[in-house]
Formats: sequence, structure tokens, C-alpha cells
Amino acid sequence: MLVTKLKIDGQYFYLVPETDVDALKSAIVAAVKSGSAFVEFATHGHGRVSVLMTPYIPARFEIVERTEEEVAGWADEPPSFEYDPDSFLT
Repeated sequence: MLVTKLKIDGQYFYLVPETDVDALKSAIVAAVKSGSAFVEFATHGHGRVSVLMTPYIPARFEIVERTEEEVAGWADEPPSFEYDPDSFLT
């Protein structure tokens, strides 16, 4: 299944399927244009997250393939927000 992954300031967030990605992108752009503002969104396994967006914090959206079993497991063991440099070596 396809899952939207959002990277903000080095942290990855897997967005819940009902996320309106276009609206979230617009909210991020509006926050940056205003100088800074909090933007809130729902994530797999971590609930709602609110991040302070400024012109100096990059945001990147990716569409990634994950198995349904992997996504279902996020309820018990949510994906980490932390950057893991070793994950790129495997």
C-alpha cells in the first residue's frame, strides 16, 4: 500500500490515509509565508503532531510503498521519529 511520509527538520512522520495532503502542503506554505506558525497533522501510531514551521525548516513529502502488515503493526510499535543513519545502509 502507498503511504505518505513527511520529513520535517530531519524527522519522519507517516501520515494517516485520511490526511488531505494538498491542504497540509498549503498550511505549511502559509505558515512559512507568515514568518512562522504551528501546523498540525495526524500520524500513524503517534496521534496528532504539531510542528512549528519557519522559513528555515525544510519539509519534504514522499509516497512510499509499505505492506499492509507493516502499517497495521504501527498501532503496537509506531515508526520512530528519530533519524537512523544506518537505515540507509541496508
